Amino acid sequence: MSPRAVPEALADKLTAAARDFASSFDAVRMDDIAAASGVPRATLYYYFAGKDDVLAFLLGSMLDDLRVSVATAVEVGGSARTRLEAVVRAQLAHLAANPATSQLLLMNLGRAGRAGEIAGGIEAGFHGPVREILRDGISTGEIVDVDVELSATAVYAAVTIVGLQSLVVAGAIDVDGITGRLFPLFWSGLAA
Repeated sequence: MSPRAVPEALADKLTAAARDFASSFDAVRMDDIAAASGVPRATLYYYFAGKDDVLAFLLGSMLDDLRVSVATAVEVGGSARTRLEAVVRAQLAHLAANPATSQLLLMNLGRAGRAGEIAGGIEAGFHGPVREILRDGISTGEIVDVDVELSATAVYAAVTIVGLQSLVVAGAIDVDGITGRLFPLFWSGLAA
């Protein structure tokens, strides 16, 4: 990520500009990012060494936002079922709120070149909280004794893929509709 703190206004411009190069980042140059975002090229180079650093910054910001969204969802309290459904809804809402960045980053994860940071962000933002919900549900008898790690990964992957497919095919995510159809599939395999 950028060694300098990126001002919020600059971050917002880069996030908004992501839709202009979401499908063809290989061909994008810093000049293209500058033109799409309205940020002078020199300013971009002040904060980023190149376009891969811009991509890494967008990824980090997206994962930070996911962490906040999921943490807020977990705080709803209640049963494991209620909290897990809130997390699924939060992840879909996060993808829906950031369609261009979601597509850009997920199509270019290898390019971002920071597998450890990506894994750490997903761990903090999703897997950790979901594992906690699953363990709580197992301990209260609400959830069958499942492989917690595998289950958390399966939920993350399924929600992400379904959300991205909806973005690509429909151009938007019906958060409540997809949650209402997808969550019962998870719950039927988890409920005691």
